[in-house]
Amino acid sequence: MPGALRRLLLELIVFALLSGALFEVGSSQPGPSTGLLASDVPMGWTNVTRFPTPPALAGAMMAYDSRYGVFVLFGGSDGEPTNGTWAFDPATGIWAQLHPEVSPMARADAMLVYDTAADAFVLFGGWNETPDGVYHRLADTWAFFTTNSTWVRRDPLSSPSPRSDVAAAYDVANGVTVLFGGFNGTNYLGDMWYYSYTNDSWIPRSSSRMPSARADGRMVYDAQHGTFFLFSGNDHSDLLANFHHLGDMWRYSWIDNVWTQIFPDVLPVPRTYAVFAADSAHGELLLTGGYGNRSVLGDTWAFNTTNLVWRNITTMDGPTPRMAAVGDYDPRHDLLVLLGGGGRYEIRADTWFFRYPPPIQGSIFVSSPEPVTGEPVEFHSESQGGSGSYVRFSWDFGDGQTGSGSSTVHTFGTPGIYRVVFVVRDSRGNQMVRTVNLPVGFLMPFWLDVSLLVVAGSIMCVVVVLLVRRHKSRTKSGAATTAQRS
Repeated sequence: MPGALRRLLLELIVFALLSGALFEVGSSQPGPSTGLLASDVPMGWTNVTRFPTPPALAGAMMAYDSRYGVFVLFGGSDGEPTNGTWAFDPATGIWAQLHPEVSPMARADAMLVYDTAADAFVLFGGWNETPDGVYHRLADTWAFFTTNSTWVRRDPLSSPSPRSDVAAAYDVANGVTVLFGGFNGTNYLGDMWYYSYTNDSWIPRSSSRMPSARADGRMVYDAQHGTFFLFSGNDHSDLLANFHHLGDMWRYSWIDNVWTQIFPDVLPVPRTYAVFAADSAHGELLLTGGYGNRSVLGDTWAFNTTNLVWRNITTMDGPTPRMAAVGDYDPRHDLLVLLGGGGRYEIRADTWFFRYPPPIQGSIFVSSPEPVTGEPVEFHSESQGGSGSYVRFSWDFGDGQTGSGSSTVHTFGTPGIYRVVFVVRDSRGNQMVRTVNLPVGFLMPFWLDVSLLVVAGSIMCVVVVLLVRRHKSRTKSGAATTAQRS
């Protein structure tokens, strides 16, 4: 939704000005290239930005070409809608700008999916802004062929009404692109269509029960179970950029034509403008970033499509919070690729890889850094990353005793310095180990005990020396007296 998105960006600009910060489109300087090949990228997030790179963009469209193993990026907004076409090779980390003879009109927030049967990308809709500042929703359909870098306009007899911000994904098993909802500039939409490339036809499809009307929700196709998953979206915005984000999740079966609302034990913050992609190697759907709860988000979540559970896998070393970024999954290298998006102060132009699951990160905390014997000591751990599902927490207190749980209590019986070891393990076998050396005193903190012992020892030494000297002095005095008498 360009109006809502622009109001939101204006709100962020005001915030930046009031806080003394400067918002500049494209001002972000990408981090240095890591020089890593896709096959060498470690688990978790890695910044792989290198020049050349697409301009700083928000609301662009990108999808993965499974035949050639590359990503194709189109359009987006750098302050104005664009119509550039780029290709990204994750094997080398290199972006290349393409120069088709004909290109679709500049736009943002359109649909772009890769149709494996047609070996073509399918583009539909989006929004464009004319020089007079008027926004126009689009309803044209295009195909892009990687093999010859060519855009071809399609001419279906019927199409969905002009719109942007749809939720869409391609069904590999049935060879159709499914589209749901969107925004037409006035109303939020709740209709469903599917596109057949072979017949060049958009066909409406209804179901007895469907999700409510919305825009900017995210939908992906899960090949493992042959179903679509739709998460969140927005069905209201105003001039103050107040959004009503929908905190729901749906599953859709093409074969049965049935939408089913699902109720995981936890849900990520409801949001719009997120990146949502299917990690086929692990049976997880990966969600990152977006805008929710009046904040630009930087969290990362994984949804297990078998157990239907969300888990927070955010780590401290990921991309800065951003919305309207673009991303998709590369099954050859088992990577989520992320580009750009709008932060709180700038639109980004950086490229990131994410390999699931990220490493487990965390810390351990002790209630008393210098306990004494007989004093209960509380141990607490904080863990993040991994699969998000932690199956084992273990403690070794170094005195022959152990504990379990993310938090525990232990009492030491004798003074000394103990090496406390904490281990957390997740559902996929990853683990993190943290250690702390804990000094335990007898009646007072250990180092004070030691200091007193040293002082006492020193005093004893002085006393002994004085006694020895006194004894020697008396011995000499006695000997002298005896000599005089003789």
